[in-house]
Amino acid sequence: MSLPRAVIRHVLSTPMSLADLQQATQVSLPTLRRAVQDLTEARWIRVVGQAEANGGRPAMLFGVDTTRFLLVGVHLQLPGMRLIAADLAGAVLDEIKLFDQVVPTPHEAVQAVADYVFHLRDMFPDRVILGVGIASPGFTDLSSGDIISIGRVPTWENFPVCRRLQAMVELPVRIANDVDCMAFAEFLHSSEPLDKNLAYVGYDEGVKVSLFLKGELYKGSLGNAGLIASHLLHAGDRPGLQDVHSLLTVIGVNQRFVQSVAALDVQAPYAEILSTSNPRARFRLILNGDDAAMPLCRALVTDLNAALAAAVANVIHIVQPDIVVIGGLLSAMPAARFAELEADIQAHLPALIGHNAIIRQGKLASQNGAAKGAILHFLQAYLGDPTVELDGVARG
Repeated sequence: MSLPRAVIRHVLSTPMSLADLQQATQVSLPTLRRAVQDLTEARWIRVVGQAEANGGRPAMLFGVDTTRFLLVGVHLQLPGMRLIAADLAGAVLDEIKLFDQVVPTPHEAVQAVADYVFHLRDMFPDRVILGVGIASPGFTDLSSGDIISIGRVPTWENFPVCRRLQAMVELPVRIANDVDCMAFAEFLHSSEPLDKNLAYVGYDEGVKVSLFLKGELYKGSLGNAGLIASHLLHAGDRPGLQDVHSLLTVIGVNQRFVQSVAALDVQAPYAEILSTSNPRARFRLILNGDDAAMPLCRALVTDLNAALAAAVANVIHIVQPDIVVIGGLLSAMPAARFAELEADIQAHLPALIGHNAIIRQGKLASQNGAAKGAILHFLQAYLGDPTVELDGVARG
């Protein structure tokens, strides 16, 4: 990797002094100064503060310049899409939600992203759009940028989404699995040590585990490793656990909730939740339902925890990660309910394995998490591609 690219990658997550950058890049100070000057003039980086003084003059800290470049993040939720525009530091400058509760065709989705890029060019005429990062469910070919298969949406098979979009907007486009993107965003946000073995459990329309083994994402040969097959999972014998699949998807929990409320004589306490049509928003309300006023929510979350605990405990048994982060929509779970989930997981584990695994709740509860992660994935690929010229910086 060229020195300018290496400098940008180093300061993306945390500001660094020249001394820190020299230690990280192992180049001479004059060479580093030239690279820093070039990047500063091209508005890739800038001075963002000062280090603590140790008797002398405090060193300047360099971070990314947030005033010139723009990146586009797309989450193909299916149903629905979320699109964001962010600066190099990840601050969201614009966002839209499209196709609410509707699954667009591949062509409709690509056209919507292209229209958004054109809109951003008009909205931010002084900024340079570097490219588009896409977070997609299902199986993707990371080298070609094709969506191979999305189980719940058969019409999205074998679609060259990156190639189509790149031709329309004339920008580089990268794609990654949406739960992997959530993990990218979470681990950068929480500054987890990437030299550890990390597992990120993402919950949405199914459960998937993203595995980072000594800092490297394990992709598998089909680019979608870590899927939890609910039909192979036994969570317990009580009646609420007989249909595990309905507990491990947002739509399934919604359907079970509606059916359970319909069987009640008194439905008034659940009126607000029932009136919320968006499945993800309703799921968050179910998670936060008051125990006393809405016992049905409490029972449903208890069953959900039991199913999740069996799935996560199996992953911990197999992989033995150092840290397990449970996120996605479960980042919105109340602390007391999450403590119960952690206890349920630990109950499945022998002491040796259970004591080693640190289980914590995701800190990034933003609905834009996957889109932000798609931008991070794009930016890492962009900076790692020697065939792409850095805007305003001489090749080298």
